[in-house]
Amino acid sequence: MNDILNKLYYGEICPSEKPAPQPKRCVENRELICSTEEQLLEQFPDCMELLDIYTDALHIEAQLECEADFERGFRLGASLILDMMKM
Repeated sequence: MNDILNKLYYGEICPSEKPAPQPKRCVENRELICSTEEQLLEQFPDCMELLDIYTDALHIEAQLECEADFERGFRLGASLILDMMKM
């Protein structure tokens, strides 16, 4: 088996462990999320548990989307390699 495939199979390569650079838009968006959450809790302190459930669900949704994007990207990369090998 190819060296990189061995490393991937045996867990020596884990792309999710390397932090991706944070573009300015991501930092600004995260700040907006935090400030909005603080404002919501100030205005509706009784809704803290509901807000926690909501944000947990959003995080799960984002994780599922990331997993699907990773799979699609991996399949696309593999398809490109296979097509190149046919040349």
